[in-house]
Amino acid sequence: MWRSILSLCLICTSATTMAIEVPQAPHLLVSGNAEQKVEPDMLTLRVAVTALEKKGIDAKQQVDKRVAAFFGQLEGLGIKRSDVEAGNLVISPEYQYPQNRKPELTGYRAQRQLAVKLYQLDKLSQLMDTALKSGLESVSQIEFGLKDPQAAREQARVSAVQDARAKAQSLAKAFGVTLGKVYSIEYRNAAPMPVYGRGMKMAAMAAAPEADASYEQQEISITDNVEAVFLID
Repeated sequence: MWRSILSLCLICTSATTMAIEVPQAPHLLVSGNAEQKVEPDMLTLRVAVTALEKKGIDAKQQVDKRVAAFFGQLEGLGIKRSDVEAGNLVISPEYQYPQNRKPELTGYRAQRQLAVKLYQLDKLSQLMDTALKSGLESVSQIEFGLKDPQAAREQARVSAVQDARAKAQSLAKAFGVTLGKVYSIEYRNAAPMPVYGRGMKMAAMAAAPEADASYEQQEISITDNVEAVFLID
C-alpha cells in the first residue's frame, strides 16, 4: 500500500515541485493556493506632456510651461510634489516623408513623462480637469494599486497555507492514512497584480460621467502559493 502511495506522489510531482525536499519515508506532497481581492485605495496616472515646434528650444519651453502649470494646480487637490515623478525631457526631430523625395524636417518634438499618485479616487475627474487646463491632452496609463499591500499579502499567504493543510487532510482521509507533521515547505511569494486602465485622450476621460465610479469598482488581485510535504503513517 505504501509503495502505491509513494508512486502516486512521484507521478503527481512536476519538475518544478521536485525542488522541495522530500523524505525517504512515506509522505504526501500538496500545493496550497489562494487569491485575495481587494479594492484599490490609490492610482498612478501616467501622462505624456508633448509639444511640437519649429525649434527645439521652443518645444522645450512649451513643455516646461505646461508641466509648471500642472504642478501649480496639484496642491489644490491635496497632491504633494513628492507624489509626482517627472521623467527626463526628450527632444527629437520630426520629419515628413514626401513620395519620391527626401525626408523634410518639420520641427522638433519635446516630451516629458509624468506619473501622478492619487490617493483620493473620487478626485480623478478634478485631476483630469486640472490636466486639461494645463495643456496635457493624453493619458498613457492608469495603474490602480494599494498604499499598503502587506495586510492583503499576509491574508493571501495564510489562506494558501490553510488550503495546503486542508488538501493534505482530505487526501489522507481518502487514502485511509494518518496525516503527520510537516516535513518541508517551499514558498513562492507572489506580488499584487496591478489593474491597468486603457490609455486614451484626456478630454474623453474627463467627459465620461461614470469615470469615478468605474475606478472605485476595480479590484486588485493578490495570489499566493505554498507547497508542503507531510509525513504519513
